[in-house]
Amino acid sequence: MAYRIALIGGGGVGKTTLAYALAGHAGKQGLQTSVANLDPAAHRLPYEPCFDLRKYYNARSVMREYKLGPGGALKKIYADFAKNAGALRALDSAAAECDWLLCDTAGSLELFLLEGRAPLLPRVADAVLFVVDNEAAASESDLLLLKALSAVQELKYALPTLCVINKTDLLEKTEAKLVVKRAKGSGRSLSEFAGERCGGLDAVDERLRELLREVGRRERVLRVSAWEKSGIDELAGALRELKCECGDSS
Repeated sequence: MAYRIALIGGGGVGKTTLAYALAGHAGKQGLQTSVANLDPAAHRLPYEPCFDLRKYYNARSVMREYKLGPGGALKKIYADFAKNAGALRALDSAAAECDWLLCDTAGSLELFLLEGRAPLLPRVADAVLFVVDNEAAASESDLLLLKALSAVQELKYALPTLCVINKTDLLEKTEAKLVVKRAKGSGRSLSEFAGERCGGLDAVDERLRELLREVGRRERVLRVSAWEKSGIDELAGALRELKCECGDSS
């Protein structure tokens, strides 16, 4: 049975591109790697999925039939998929044919973070990549929040989780623009503003640090660019380490 890795995160963070890049890299390392599409609303995919949830569910049809918005339709589909024995067997069969199976999910973090007792993620994955983009990691406060969210998800699902910042080729530009925007809004010079922190955020950051210490987490945040394929080797290595920590050294 394959080592199954679910990529979760908000819309537009590059999960699909990252799955494609990671599958290609792992394949070059001698691992038989496939990607399963678990997004019933996907339009175009850069990979040929070994399993495609769109064969079982049509997001637009569910929206029309149950008069739901996009988020509600995805939530209903995932809840049903978790109980769909035929679809789950097909996913298991696809996993049996490879070493690594990357599960590319819909772009809606609340589907998993707020899914209550729905059992889908633990059913389809052995590990999780929590993917965000450059805009979610423009400051130290952002990084602390990401680490806390990653820790919460790992505790909730009892699945080893890695936090991955994608689009790091854009991160430096985002950081520069953010500082300039804040400086202009404050009426001060860029040199006066750069690196300054707001007092209220300091208190929040310290509480997040305390929370992470309390739960014993040493969250590792990996930086990659799926588009430029940078950081992918480090990510693959971290996934192998995660697999060994779970008791599988193969």
